[in-house]
Amino acid sequence: MPLFRYHCEACDHTFEELTSGRTADAVRCPACDAGRVERQLALPAIGRAIPAATNCRGDGPPCGASGCGRGV
Repeated sequence: MPLFRYHCEACDHTFEELTSGRTADAVRCPACDAGRVERQLALPAIGRAIPAATNCRGDGPPCGASGCGRGV
């Protein structure tokens, strides 16, 4: 089952819930038990840290800021 992020309109609580397509309408807030929750968009977890931006050679700040000449 996919993990979705929800926001409760009643108490302003944000939480995650494992739901299938059939149970998504039945999600209730775990903090106040309200049924007025909104599913939010979330980025998928990739399982590792995203590396910091570097220049085209991979040894300094991004191109344009480092003056490497590529202007990217």
